[in-house]
Amino acid sequence: MACVALVAALAAAAYGLTQGLCLAPDESNRLRDDAFYEFAWAANLAHGHGPTVSDGTTTSGVQLLWSLFLVPCVWLFGAAALPLVAPWLGFAVHVATAALWWGRSRDRLRGLCLALLWLGHPLLLRECQNGQETALACLLASALWLFRRTSERRFLGLSVLAVLARSDLLAMVALLSLWRHRRRLLAAFGAPGLGLLVHVAANLLLGGGLWQDSALPMAWLWHANFALAHPDGSGFWSQAWWFLRPVLLGGPFAMVSAMGIGFCVFALVRPWWPQALRALPALVVGCAAALGARDLATPAWTALFLALLPAPRRRALPKALLALGLGFAAIVLLHWGLRWYPRDYYLAPGVVVAVAALARYGRCRLLLVVFAVAQLCDHDRVRPEPLAAQVEMAMAGRHLAEVLPAGERVGCFNSGLVTFHAAVLTEGASRRAVVNLDGVVDARSFAALRRGALDAWLDAEGVRFLLDNPVQFARDPRLPHAVGPWFGETFAAAKDLVEVARFDAPGLDNGRPGGDSMRLYWRRGRGVPPPPPGACRDLGRGADGARYVLWPARPGEVLECESADGTRRALLGVEVATAVVLRLPLLPAAATARLFLAGNPTPVLLLPPL
Repeated sequence: MACVALVAALAAAAYGLTQGLCLAPDESNRLRDDAFYEFAWAANLAHGHGPTVSDGTTTSGVQLLWSLFLVPCVWLFGAAALPLVAPWLGFAVHVATAALWWGRSRDRLRGLCLALLWLGHPLLLRECQNGQETALACLLASALWLFRRTSERRFLGLSVLAVLARSDLLAMVALLSLWRHRRRLLAAFGAPGLGLLVHVAANLLLGGGLWQDSALPMAWLWHANFALAHPDGSGFWSQAWWFLRPVLLGGPFAMVSAMGIGFCVFALVRPWWPQALRALPALVVGCAAALGARDLATPAWTALFLALLPAPRRRALPKALLALGLGFAAIVLLHWGLRWYPRDYYLAPGVVVAVAALARYGRCRLLLVVFAVAQLCDHDRVRPEPLAAQVEMAMAGRHLAEVLPAGERVGCFNSGLVTFHAAVLTEGASRRAVVNLDGVVDARSFAALRRGALDAWLDAEGVRFLLDNPVQFARDPRLPHAVGPWFGETFAAAKDLVEVARFDAPGLDNGRPGGDSMRLYWRRGRGVPPPPPGACRDLGRGADGARYVLWPARPGEVLECESADGTRRALLGVEVATAVVLRLPLLPAAATARLFLAGNPTPVLLLPPL
C-alpha cells in the first residue's frame, strides 16, 4: 500500500502541475486587478515615491509583507517585470511550502506524499500564481501549524509575519496560541496581541486608521447598496443566510478539499460520536440530497468516514487540529458571513487544515491514496476565473495618454491595472496620475463615499475625468458595484458625465450590463472637455500580439475591417462622439489590413505589416 500511496501522490502532483501551471500569467489569466495594487505600491516604494498607489496619499491597502518582498524584484528586474516575476516568485514559495511539509514529517514516506499532494493541489497552483500574497500566506499558515510547539519567541515571530502576510491569519494565530497556552489564558493573548499591535501600527503609519485601507470599502459598498435597495429592511435575513450558509461546510470547504475537510471534521467528531449512530450522518446527508440540498460534498465525506472508519484507539479530542480548523472557519465566516465579499484566494490557507488532518492519520496509507484520487477529481471544481475583460483595463492604462490631456488626474474605481500602466510604467509627459475611488488604496475617497459626497471631494481634488465601466456609475443599488448613489443626491451619470473616450476589445465584457468597455468621462461643467483626436491612426502591436488603433468616432458610425478575401467585418459601432482605442483581432505579422467606415468605399486607415 505504501507504493500505491506514493504513485497516487506522484500522479496527483504531475497532473496538477501540467494542468495548473501557467508559463506567462497576465491580466487575462491569473493576475487580478488587485495584484496590480501591490505591484504599484512596491514599484513606487522602490523608486522613492513612498508607499503609494493612489495619487496623493500613502496606503495600507496592500498586504504588507508580500509587497515588501516585491521591492527587491523591482530593483533587480524593473517594475515592468513584476507581472511575470511575481507569479513565479509565488510558485517558488509554493514549492518551499511543500518542502517544509516534507522536512517536518517524521514519517518520510508520509511527508513525501503530503509534499507532492500540496505541490499538485489545484487551488494552490492557481492562486500561487495570482501575483498576490496567497502563496506567502499559505507558507506562514503551514509554519504556524508545523512549528506550533516551538518556543514562544519563535512563535511570536511567526505570528507577526503571518499577520503581516495576510491580516485574516490573525484568526489562526489566536486559536493556535490559545491551544498553546490553554492553562494560562493570559499568555494566550501574547502572539495575537503582538501581531495585531504591529498590524495596527502599520495601518496608522501608512493609512491613518486602525483598519487596513482595503478591509472595509468593498464590504461596506455591498451592505450599503443592499440597505438602499431594501430601505424597509426586508430581505436582510435571506441575504445574510445566502452568504452564511456556505460557512456550514458548504462550497468554500469543498473548494479547499471536500475529502480533506471532511476527514478533519471526522477526526474531531469521531472521538465522542456514539458507535450506535455511525450511520445517522449518512442518512441525514442522503435525505438532504433527496430534498434538493446542494453543497453537500464535505458533509458527505464526513458521513462516509463516520460510517466506515472505526473509532480511533485514542479517544482524546485533537485540540490542536480543532484550533487550526476553527481558525480557518473564522476566516470563512469573516469573508462570507460578515463581509459578504467571498473570493477564492481567501480559502487557500484552508488547505493547511486538510493536510494537517491527513498528516495526523497518515500512517494509514489508504487515506493518502483516497486523498490523491479526490484531489485529481477536484481539478474540475477549481476552474479559471473569468478575467478576460481586464484586458480593457490594461488597454486604458497603456493608452490613457492618447486621449487625456497632460497634467490631468483621472479617478478610477477598478484602478489597479490602470494605475500600474498609466502612472507606474509610464514616465515623463505620457504619465497620467490615477486616483483610486473605491477606497481600497485611498482612505480619503472611501471617507467621501461613506458621506455620499464623492462629487464634492473630486472637485476639491481637482479631478475632472473619471474612468471605468459604465455600470460603475449607475444609481441602481441592486447592482452591488454601483456607486452612483454615493456621488451625491443629485448625481446622475446621464447628465453629469460626458464620454470622451472608450477602450474596447470587441467580444470581451465583465459579465455585467454596461461592462463591455472601459470609458473615460469628462465631468460636465468642470473646465472644458479635451479636443478629439484628428484622424484614425495606428497605435502599434501590444505585448499580447494584438493590433491597436485610435479611432475618432462620430455618432452612428460603424468601423469595419477588410479581410484578406476583400469582405468586410464590423468591429464596433458607437452611439456618441468619442475617441475609441480599439483592440483588433490577431493578424499575421506580415499582413496588411484596411479599416473602413460602413458604407464608405475609402479606407480610413491602412495598417502596414509590423
